[in-house]
Amino acid sequence: MKIALIKPVIGARNGRSYHTPAVLTPLVAGLIAALTPPEVSLEFFDERLAKIDFSRHYDLVAITVETFSALRSYQIAHEFRRRGSKVLLGGFHPTLMPDEAALHADVVVTGTVEGVWPKIVSDLLAGQLAARYDNAAMHALPVTARRSIYNGKGYLPISLVETSRGCRFNCDFCSVHSFYGDIVVHRPIDEVVRELQSLSRRIVFFADDNIVSDPDHARKLFKAIKPLGLKWASQASITSAADPLFLDEMAASGCQAVIIGLESLRAGNLKVMNKSWSLNIGEVSQLLEAYRQRGIMVYATFVFGYPEDTPGLISETVEFAISRRLFMANFNMLYPFPGTPVYLQLQKSGRLLLDRWWLSPDFRWDFPAFRPEMMSPEELADSVKNARKRFNSLSSLFRRSLEFSANLSDPLKALLYLSTNLVSRADISRKSGLRPGLPGCAIAGERAL
Repeated sequence: MKIALIKPVIGARNGRSYHTPAVLTPLVAGLIAALTPPEVSLEFFDERLAKIDFSRHYDLVAITVETFSALRSYQIAHEFRRRGSKVLLGGFHPTLMPDEAALHADVVVTGTVEGVWPKIVSDLLAGQLAARYDNAAMHALPVTARRSIYNGKGYLPISLVETSRGCRFNCDFCSVHSFYGDIVVHRPIDEVVRELQSLSRRIVFFADDNIVSDPDHARKLFKAIKPLGLKWASQASITSAADPLFLDEMAASGCQAVIIGLESLRAGNLKVMNKSWSLNIGEVSQLLEAYRQRGIMVYATFVFGYPEDTPGLISETVEFAISRRLFMANFNMLYPFPGTPVYLQLQKSGRLLLDRWWLSPDFRWDFPAFRPEMMSPEELADSVKNARKRFNSLSSLFRRSLEFSANLSDPLKALLYLSTNLVSRADISRKSGLRPGLPGCAIAGERAL
């Protein structure tokens, strides 16, 4: 019995498949591999790093699908099904759009696939695969990833480990809450510690949606991992910086950097986003400074396209990010993901330019799929493009490097600062004009693109 696991590329630019040198290991593939019995032959393909060999036959091809990679996933599924292999689609997008995914697969999994993978393999061996499997409980299973499947593929030397799933916040643009609902689940801390102890690398990215979602649990985790001597980063909410003692424990456990969704500098936008906190610029600056005082670098993300957003505000946000000497910042247009409140609102108001933008050859990564309220789609695209260019300029890189308490506080952070910024600078140009799917590839029931 042979199974293939596939991580698709998101699309192409100027007819060429998109690739970047900064690729992290896809954790879900390692978790699935750990749950696969040894009598089953398992192969893993990451299309972000190498081409897929469609000439091989598999009893099952399992593809993990995100919204950005949906069209490419359907193209891959079509080609394997045409050659006689059964195809399973799972992940965020099939969970949010199961009927759409079912048009392109033999099997659709909704919810976290790990919870039903043993049942899927058992049914495959018995020749009794079902068309739909649902893991509504969304449990974070007590399983350690089988990392041997990553060997020789050229990933960054960073180990991904998951300690929790879900987030207590319900931002209207985020698909995490649409996927998990109100559930936030944690792996037992002693199990996380055992996995960390087994790693050959001491640099870890905790792939949690919000590692500080439950502050009491986070404190216990920080205390438990402190003796391990890790250097780690993760996603966190800025509210965690309001407690100095909490931040002290976070830093002492080895935290080097946090990714924080600041999203907007306007309270009105935050309210529309359903952010449960609202801080003025001065308060945000104080919390950012609290991270830096402890040597924690901040990677902030912003999203534009909300009611108070204008070209002037986007420019102001870039200056804020540079003047606060952020380690990194990501300036995004609002992407209305299916199943999220913002998608339903834009659809109801008739402001979507492309209904199922993730399947449209007219969609581009650097152009919005909707009409903003305070500017034209072209103005939003140009303003975000200029923001990215300005923040990633050499002058900005130099200004931000002068943050000696965090960005250049030791050789490792200096290396991370320089390499991450240079890769981001190159990656932005690679994504300019990026479209979903690959040209010349068909999907079921449609002509070739």
